[in-house]
Amino acid sequence: MRRREPMNIDRTWQHSVPVPMPNRPVCVTEHEAIDQLARLPRPPRMFLWTDSERRCLPDWGYIASVRQGVPPEGIEAELNAWMGQYPDAWLAVDLRDGVIPPSTAQSLESVLSKVGRPVLILVSRSSDNEDWPQWVLPE
Repeated sequence: MRRREPMNIDRTWQHSVPVPMPNRPVCVTEHEAIDQLARLPRPPRMFLWTDSERRCLPDWGYIASVRQGVPPEGIEAELNAWMGQYPDAWLAVDLRDGVIPPSTAQSLESVLSKVGRPVLILVSRSSDNEDWPQWVLPE
């Protein structure tokens, strides 16, 4: 028998992820990322895929997510070149408020599913994100 009343569905993730896995992005705020990366036994080298180098966190590398005159295919090619140059580095994608999202020919989810390493989605408020689970290291 089918239910006729609407189901009460919460669109945000109910459970956090303890460790980011390759090709499975997790979301964090800037503060959460810094705190949790510092707690890892060997913090990885981090790169931020963002619209401006000035948005990078201290000691993080920069990858341009948009560039004037560069088509989305060119932005994806730069990301692919970065993947070959830094095979052990982690990627953070800047989706904070006021940041221009990465310019990609494919959907962002499709691009991130092929990165082959842990990906952090940097957001302004991680509890508001509906697309990726939060990253919370166990105590």
